[in-house]
Amino acid sequence: MDRVNTLYAQRLPAWLSLSLWFSGFIGIAIVGFSLVSLSMDALAAQGATTQDSAKVRAALVPKVAAMETISDESPQAQAIARAALLYASFWHTGDASFAHGALATGFIDRTLPAGRAQGITGPLEASKTFRAAVPDLSVSVEHLLVVGDRAVVRLRFYGRFTGVFGEQKGQGQKIDFRAVDMYRVRDGFITDNWHLEDYQTLFSQLAAGTQS
Repeated sequence: MDRVNTLYAQRLPAWLSLSLWFSGFIGIAIVGFSLVSLSMDALAAQGATTQDSAKVRAALVPKVAAMETISDESPQAQAIARAALLYASFWHTGDASFAHGALATGFIDRTLPAGRAQGITGPLEASKTFRAAVPDLSVSVEHLLVVGDRAVVRLRFYGRFTGVFGEQKGQGQKIDFRAVDMYRVRDGFITDNWHLEDYQTLFSQLAAGTQS
């Protein structure tokens, strides 16, 4: 078969062989240009999305302010403090845009509670669950310490247990407990979080209305 194809190719006029070669070249070029065009369109779309996200984040204004701030006054201190306050604003409002504005894409919870999803999904789900129990949840930042690439935040959570927590229905119990968070911040986003909540106080308050 190879011998037949070779003889056939040898009998083709030179101009026809050249035409076939040129047509193949043009076809390959068209496909190549199409792929390049699609790639450039995809990159442009991705760039536009990134720019839009950056604009949305830049427009976010924290809904809470620290009652006391101690900072090393480093060049990145302001960006670190802003990330911490944006994240506190997320817990204060339940608005997911504050979480996305504060947390890095590869965010890691270094003290992940059992059953909570890793990454940004974890706090988003935790906020919904907690607000189902305490719909009027509010959060204040009592202390904010910024040193190096870290922020340490003392948070106060308060509201009324009027919703549902697991199988328990709230009876209006007062909720008031504290937590301490430590964040690592890079390029203005929280990449890592270590946190400790006063669950003993919280659970005793949730159970207060069920005690006889």
